[in-house]
Amino acid sequence: MAVMRGLVLLFLVFSVENAVGARFRKQAEDCSFGWKLFGVKCFKFFPQTVDWVVAETNCQSLDANLASVRSKAQNDFLLSLLPANTRVWIGGHDGEMENQWLWSDGTRFIYTNWCNSQPDNFRASEHCLEISFTDNRCWNDESCSTKLAYICARTP
Repeated sequence: MAVMRGLVLLFLVFSVENAVGARFRKQAEDCSFGWKLFGVKCFKFFPQTVDWVVAETNCQSLDANLASVRSKAQNDFLLSLLPANTRVWIGGHDGEMENQWLWSDGTRFIYTNWCNSQPDNFRASEHCLEISFTDNRCWNDESCSTKLAYICARTP
């Protein structure tokens, strides 16, 4: 009887492991060509330069949003998608209330990587978030009308 229980337990463990592995393989396959999986989201870098609102609208047309960043590991992953010295829009904005940053996808703003002295709302007109600012590749608040490349994120 103990042997039978052990075999059943072993079968269950392998079944769960196979199901979990298949789920992650399926998610990776669900990232369309050109999109890259990190965690539970697919990300894609778009090199054409547009203002922040156009970037977010373009992402939404792909059932996505501008990327939100939840951790240093995710920030580093996004930077790995970019050519050197490329400033890029991500989904942060404080257009509703100064220095109350929100993500365009509605998730909580819990991680930051601001450059020194940022955000500074220079000339009271910087309400959108760019990544890969300066050689430190940190974050900067920028005028939303500035034309930059962008990164979209979507659920597979």
